[in-house]
Amino acid sequence: MIEKLRTFAERYLLADAAPLSRAERWRSTIAAFAGILLIEAILTVMPGDSASRQLLAPLGASSVILFALPHSPLGQPWPSAGGLALSALIGMLCHVWIQPAWLAVALALAASVWLMASLRCIHPPGGAMAVLFASGFGSVNTAVDTILINILAVLLAALAVNAAIPGRRWPQCFPETPGNRPEQQQQRPGINHDDLQYALGRIDGFLDITEDDLIQVYEHALNHACERHEKRLCGEIMTRSVISVSFGTSLNDAWTLLRQHHLKALPVVDRGQFVLGMISADDFLHHVNPDSKHPIADNIRRLLRYDASQHSNKPEVVGQIMSPPVIVAKIDDPISRVAYLLSGRNHHSAVPVVDSRGKLAGMLGQTDLLAALYHLHATTLAAEKSVA
Repeated sequence: MIEKLRTFAERYLLADAAPLSRAERWRSTIAAFAGILLIEAILTVMPGDSASRQLLAPLGASSVILFALPHSPLGQPWPSAGGLALSALIGMLCHVWIQPAWLAVALALAASVWLMASLRCIHPPGGAMAVLFASGFGSVNTAVDTILINILAVLLAALAVNAAIPGRRWPQCFPETPGNRPEQQQQRPGINHDDLQYALGRIDGFLDITEDDLIQVYEHALNHACERHEKRLCGEIMTRSVISVSFGTSLNDAWTLLRQHHLKALPVVDRGQFVLGMISADDFLHHVNPDSKHPIADNIRRLLRYDASQHSNKPEVVGQIMSPPVIVAKIDDPISRVAYLLSGRNHHSAVPVVDSRGKLAGMLGQTDLLAALYHLHATTLAAEKSVA
């Protein structure tokens, strides 16, 4: 009997959402504490009488979303402001036009849910706002002032507090970061914005997760699945005989190495063999001045030709055109990490591998990964055949 009750509780009663980490719990707690104090301070200095500057109870629920779940679609500026304001307006109208009171409350809540869903501003505390004003909270003039002041206060507090906490970005559309620019979203390996929009459209329900968070979940799950099947590390499959260049290597010498050894990229190292960057054919082409009067080959030769003058108007050495900072892998990193790096369109076709001291130990390219995956596939097939 006890076992059945425990099974029932685990399946139907206990939350199945992923718990917040210890650090995130502390961040959310501090943010909520500072946020509600800031809201109170903003309300105190706002113009108007004391009745219009009171703190509305639904803002307590809004604070949980804005300060504990700032990346949730439910807590962005339009859902927060629109959900609270529209629900309050519906509540006031239902209080004036509909009797008895219990029917006004029910219709206000139902209409608020429909309108928030229609206008894409779902904000759960809006339901509390609708019920509050449908029950006859304050006069109409005072209520309107109170709503506007409270919404402004909570938005200002959310902007200030979340901006002060590292790792948080509120609202999601500002400021723009390298990971969420439209042109870079199209470069994400595997899935892009259109794929996510299609998948979300196939789900008959609302998912409280942003597109960036959804992609991160997908990537972490994919990497974890790869690690379960492929246990080898970068140091086991990397190419150890590495051809590298230094910061002061001439452009002509680096270009010659790339062509002679059929390489797509070369690591750039200092005297201690610490990786400074990478140089590829793309880096050369980025510094070729367009000239319609001459063939592209002549323009490349002009870039590679050494200029003996003291004030050259073009790059002369590798360090002037390399691509820093370079992303490196460690010898004991799982292969899945490098596989993800190499799958991006904006990355070189090879990744430098460093030892425990940070010095260059080898290179891991797409060819090495393909060979490793083929070996894993062949080994799996041989094992299945032996069992059969």
